[in-house]
Amino acid sequence: MNPASPLDQLKDIHLPEAVSIWPLAWPWWVLIICILALVALAVYWHKKNQWRRQALSQLKNIDTQDNLLCIQQCNRLLKQVALYRHGQSCASLSGEKWLNFLDSKVKKVIFSEQLNEFAYAPDQPTHTSASIDVIQLKKAVECWIRKHTC
Repeated sequence: MNPASPLDQLKDIHLPEAVSIWPLAWPWWVLIICILALVALAVYWHKKNQWRRQALSQLKNIDTQDNLLCIQQCNRLLKQVALYRHGQSCASLSGEKWLNFLDSKVKKVIFSEQLNEFAYAPDQPTHTSASIDVIQLKKAVECWIRKHTC
């Protein structure tokens, strides 16, 4: 008989079970929740500002060749946005009250200082349409739409 060698007393190595991906560790859950929150926030912000993108798109389509038509369309666009954002409370406003309402919805005064004659343009089109710079008017309308707060 052969004496028992020390190697005969060793047992086979058993490998551990394969590491499973499930259940996830808590840092992965935190990462998943953060990603879902960011996606939800992006969707909310996109939907919240959809009216702003549509209004700016309509503003780009306003032609500046005819002063009177441009003034009327800008005024109509401002009324549509104001009615959408503030309801019927601003529907009857015109003249100085209309400009004061528009300026009250932004931090910096836009219309009352530079485009005061715009207040009477829809009511007296032939008198004031020639004196209003429509390029400046469109820039003011764009600025108001972009900086408008509720």
